[in-house]
Order: sequence, then structure tokens, then C-alpha cells
Amino acid sequence: MSWRTVPTLAAGVLATLAGALVVRFRGPARADSAVTDRVVRWWAAVWLRTAGARVVVHGLEHVEPAATYVVVSNHQSNPDPMAHLQALPLSLRVLAMRELFQILLLGRAMRTIGMIEVDRGSPDFRQIDDAAARLLAAGHSLLVYPEGRASPDGTIGDFKDGAFIVAVANQVPILPAAIQGTCRIWQPGRRAIHSGEVRIVVGRPLQTSGLTHHDIAGLRDQARDVIWSAHRDLVETMSAKAVL
Repeated sequence: MSWRTVPTLAAGVLATLAGALVVRFRGPARADSAVTDRVVRWWAAVWLRTAGARVVVHGLEHVEPAATYVVVSNHQSNPDPMAHLQALPLSLRVLAMRELFQILLLGRAMRTIGMIEVDRGSPDFRQIDDAAARLLAAGHSLLVYPEGRASPDGTIGDFKDGAFIVAVANQVPILPAAIQGTCRIWQPGRRAIHSGEVRIVVGRPLQTSGLTHHDIAGLRDQARDVIWSAHRDLVETMSAKAVL
């Protein structure tokens, strides 16, 4: 086990408790405020900083901070949401697995600020769609990992349709983002946490205006192609850097 593992988990748990208490104290009426967004980014930064994760972002010129997006990305490991929350200048909420909502204080805080719960074994699509529509209407962007689970080997798997159904139904652009490096910091299925660089490449938004359910498969494949291409370039760049 890496020497970073225990201090990272300890700092992360304390940051989670502190952030959750602040969010719960402020209450649902203030969940959409800029203060809540700062608390969420602070929480993500504590995890990343303690782990020694250095996040580098490319393509922020494609992001309009005042706009609303459905952000889709490949999924490598547990630190992915922290990296996206810290890196993207958006009021970002996450489609997260139900297991996280079962953690007492954390689950309540996540519900308070509008994170969306999904049962990966038996998803309630109507509940997810309704929650996503409310969230987007309130001016938040939604982060979704269309693979559904972290990749065990860092490669990009098939994308599910859910994020693209939400984007088309609400006529919100898809913002594709590729991430690389988190699987080396915290390998899926392992306890050890290591320092390292995380890179994110943000692509041009894919517009959904005028699209219907007939266009969902094409939109999904287009987003995956953009992310796959950017991820391939990231792997090559970071591998070459490691050799040097």
C-alpha cells in the first residue's frame, strides 16, 4: 500500500463530513447558490491535492461557464468526478451510483444539492429523467459516465444511451471530455493511492437543437468517437512524457 493511501482517505473523509455538514446546514433553499458550487469544488480539491493528483485541462475555450451542458466522459477510476468537478468552470452535478447515497450524511448532502441517484442494477429511467430535467432547468450541468462503470483496464467501453436521451429531451448540448491518468492514481479494485498527473481534454459541444429520439444513437456514437480520439492522443502524449 502506498504511503499516500491513509492520509488521502483520512483527509477525504474529513472533507466529505465538513462539506456535507455545510450543505445540510444551508439547506435545500440554498442548494443552487455559488457557495454550494465552491464547497463542492473545495471537497474535490482536498481529495486530489492530498492524493498528489495534478490536473491539467485542455479545451476550456469550448466551455461557456454560464451555459448548461450534459457533460459525458470516459470513466477510469474513483477520482474522475473530483477531477471533473475541479477542472470544469460549471455548476456541475453528477449522476452517481446508489451506493454513495446509502452513506448516511453523504447521501443526504448529495440529495440536497441535486446529485442524481441511479441504481445500476435496475435504473428508474423516469425518475432519472425527471430529476435531470429539474437540474438542467435550474441552470446546472450534469456529469454522466456513459460506460456506467469504471473501465478495469483504462480502455473505453460501449456507451449507454441515457445521457444522450436526457440531452435531446431537454435540448441541451453534449460536452464531451476525455480523461486519462486517474487509473494510475487509484487503480480500480485496489486500495493503494499514488500521486500522478491527470489530463482532461474538453471537446467542442455537440448541439442537440432540433434533434429527436431518432438521432440519439448517432449523437452517442459521435460523442464516443470524439472522446476515443482525444483519449488515444492523451495516452500517447503521457506515455511519451513518462519515457522522457
